[in-house]
Amino acid sequence: MEHEGACGAVLTERLEKAISIAREVGAFVLEYVHSVQHIEAKSSPIDVVTEVDKEAQTRIVEELRRSFPEDTVWGEESQEPLEDFSHTWVIDPIDGTSNYIHGLPFYAVSIAYFLEGTPVLGVLYAPALQELFWALRGEGAFLNGKRITVSRTTLLHEAIVITGFPHTRRRFEVLAPIYGYILGECQALRSFGSAALGLAYVACGRCEGYLQLGVSFYDVAAGVCLVEEAKGVIRELSGRPWSYVSRSLCASNGHIDLTAIVRQVLPEEVVATLR
Repeated sequence: MEHEGACGAVLTERLEKAISIAREVGAFVLEYVHSVQHIEAKSSPIDVVTEVDKEAQTRIVEELRRSFPEDTVWGEESQEPLEDFSHTWVIDPIDGTSNYIHGLPFYAVSIAYFLEGTPVLGVLYAPALQELFWALRGEGAFLNGKRITVSRTTLLHEAIVITGFPHTRRRFEVLAPIYGYILGECQALRSFGSAALGLAYVACGRCEGYLQLGVSFYDVAAGVCLVEEAKGVIRELSGRPWSYVSRSLCASNGHIDLTAIVRQVLPEEVVATLR
């Protein structure tokens, strides 16, 4: 029990620091929302990064390294791949950069902490919306200081489902039958352009599910912790357990099983590829 208490104190210290950093960097990001000067393409012309992303990441990384020199700190804009998930900070300085560039409010500073491969701490701050989400493994999930849980909706026709539309035609064509089914059966299908906020909205009960093909761990790590601590369920689209190597994600309130829809709509051989 003493060991558990010590571990809890370590994580609480990190949570408090992550919240402080997210607020400070969020204020910086919001200040420059209408002053973006330079936009670069990364993997494709629609996968972009700004000088604000880079400066935001620099500020987060420097503060975390100063506070916790024993931890690994890695950000989306880091050049080297991440291989160590043992005691590791994973940062997405602005999840929803395209929204940010266009002045849409759906973007967030995302900070997660992995312990032995599992995200055990997640902080999301959406500065344009003034919403701070955080979760700590075993302690629950919160929005602006109030505990949150997933919705109790059990019927698909009463549910709102969120997705992140794939950037490639091939992935969109794979998911198109699922989109068609959901559009015909649920109350609404939405895309906010931020995987982090999509998961946060599942966690706080605003929506019942989130699904995406072609997602990276840094986009969703904090959100995964939020959903699980809010009593939701995280899986790959195939229904297999999610991990940091997964490239698909399906989150739900635990009452509406979106992975069952995937298996119902798509051929078995296609489902098997949805890692």
